[in-house]
Amino acid sequence: MRVVQINKFFNRLGKFQTAHRGGILIAIVLFTLVAAAGILKFEFTFTNDGWFLEGDSAKVNAEKFRENFGNDANVVVLVTADNVRDSAVVNMRDSLSRYMLANIPLAKDVHAIENSAGTEALLYLSLERYKAPADDAARIGRAVADMLMREEFISEKWDLNAGGEAYLEVAKNDSTMPQAARSVVIGVFIMIFCLAFFTRSKFGVMVPFLATAFAMAAVFGICGWLGVKPDFTLFTLPMMLGMALSVGYSIHYINSFKQAYGRLNDRQAALVEAVTETGWPIFFTVVTTVASMLSFLFVEMPVLKTVGSICAAMVFGVYLYVVILVPILFSYGSTGVQDGSARAASCDGRMEKILVKVGENSLNMKLPIALATIAIAVVSVVGCLGLKVNMEYVEMFGTKLPFVERLVKLMDSELANVYSYNVMVDFGEADSFKNPENFAALDSAIAGLSGLPLTKFSEGKARVMVGGMTEDFSMAYIHVELKEWNSKQVDVDIDSAQAIVRRHFPKADVGVEGYAVEQSSMNNKLVEGEIKSVGISFFVITLLLIASFMSLKTGLIGMIPNVAPILVIGGVMGGCGFSMDMMTMMVIPMALGIAVDDTIHFINHSKLCFERCGNYRESVLATFRDVGKSMVSTTIILCMMFLAYMVSPVTIFFRVGLMACIGLVTALVADFTITPVLIVLTKPFGKKW
Repeated sequence: MRVVQINKFFNRLGKFQTAHRGGILIAIVLFTLVAAAGILKFEFTFTNDGWFLEGDSAKVNAEKFRENFGNDANVVVLVTADNVRDSAVVNMRDSLSRYMLANIPLAKDVHAIENSAGTEALLYLSLERYKAPADDAARIGRAVADMLMREEFISEKWDLNAGGEAYLEVAKNDSTMPQAARSVVIGVFIMIFCLAFFTRSKFGVMVPFLATAFAMAAVFGICGWLGVKPDFTLFTLPMMLGMALSVGYSIHYINSFKQAYGRLNDRQAALVEAVTETGWPIFFTVVTTVASMLSFLFVEMPVLKTVGSICAAMVFGVYLYVVILVPILFSYGSTGVQDGSARAASCDGRMEKILVKVGENSLNMKLPIALATIAIAVVSVVGCLGLKVNMEYVEMFGTKLPFVERLVKLMDSELANVYSYNVMVDFGEADSFKNPENFAALDSAIAGLSGLPLTKFSEGKARVMVGGMTEDFSMAYIHVELKEWNSKQVDVDIDSAQAIVRRHFPKADVGVEGYAVEQSSMNNKLVEGEIKSVGISFFVITLLLIASFMSLKTGLIGMIPNVAPILVIGGVMGGCGFSMDMMTMMVIPMALGIAVDDTIHFINHSKLCFERCGNYRESVLATFRDVGKSMVSTTIILCMMFLAYMVSPVTIFFRVGLMACIGLVTALVADFTITPVLIVLTKPFGKKW
């Protein structure tokens, strides 16, 4: 189908919008009010439960442990002092133990140990079985955080440091919430600045901003009505993505409107022409971005399914509000955008000349561009080989956050630990561990587990012990504490632990569970999820491009430049030693979905120009002149939006911002170099007339 024919549909749509603008506005306001009311029901999730599907081995083993032993979660408080046996410190420890039992939900027993030097004491609080894991963990974590702030437990004579999954999640969220909010606020100011700079109009700022606010209110409100609970750490992604794309879509439309208004000097006619010229490419870019976000539905991690779905809904919601509100509200203005000003025209003219020159250079330097592309691809692939996944706190959040600093001290202490796992031995028959041979085998298994590389030692003794036994003596578990987190070695240790215990108990069912097992499983799922997500995104977007242009050649040409951001992001991350985590793994599919937008605009306009003039070189240069400015503008805007993450001391936020910017700039460079060369060389639109 020719682009001219597709544009006729959007021409009719533009006329319909301006003719029925009042009714459409009333309908969209009413819908937004109803949808936004769901925000009152909107909630976050703060635990790791959402990372595992029902039936996942890590989840099944954790539930089995809780059924038989109560709870694998705990709270630890490390007391450090010059002398933990000093009367003042001892009195505080006693008060702290009583407080924990009385005020921390589901508290069961408190046990205390000291190191021989008398500089450390560890209070270990075991917990009753969770009734509602997410809610119980949140209440426990908050109670511990409040306890550490109580005046009677603060003194220069000692230092308190807490651990345990429930508390660490609360401490993480308390530290990252202000940073996330700060990034979003900065993003809002960047959005307003970009709209003001690129539209040079109050109307050009207010209308897209209103469209974005309505879209966010509607999407998050619908999430509230549906009971969808996103993970808080990932929550800012759909917000930043929504703001960035809203500005991008608006800029494409407003620039087209300005060009049309300059020729026609008729507001209504210019508005209809803007919808006609930009309607199809913007719609198709939305489809590809939504497809890339929905690729996370195929990842076996509920948290990423949820965030991917919210991101997709946000992209589509922002699109609907922008394409409906911007044309309609602009139609109420007088001149609104100051398109006719000499200064604006002069700036636009200079920019167009520069971009046409860039296009000429690209077409005149086909061989250097091809060689540079191959060289960059090879270097990037080598860098990708160094990619790794690590969901560990220090790696993800960085030591600039106070809670991470204290976490490092906890791991470096003699008595405390952050990561541990339990090896369960289940004979399925009562009194099995009354058999002396089986009981003795526990000691032998403990000796074997003590020799694993990550097993923690305190004062020469391995932190490996029999953690408990069921009342009928059919089942027992061995508790193993880790000295540090090493994403590669922990998998080896856990597999080795299972093998060692199975060797000593060949007739029993052996399983592992615990915080370290959960983290290890999440690491592995992220690797699988990234491969699936990128593969599905790439495949689906390729099919969409082929279907859109009704040409295999054109579709493949559209995808070739978009391999560049994937390779460069992977190469930079691998080369710099950046680990993949729950946020950065979303960057590559997201960058692919956004980056292909400019490619679509470029190819679509080139095809439209070719249908008008029948000459490839003229079509490409006309595309640089007509849509090149919008491509540069939207890339700058998107990068500036993601730069809001880079002011944060949180490592994962910084890396998401950096990688997104690198991917977007790479995509623009590829579209200005590789894409025009491929179009001229392969002639995908047919022969010259």
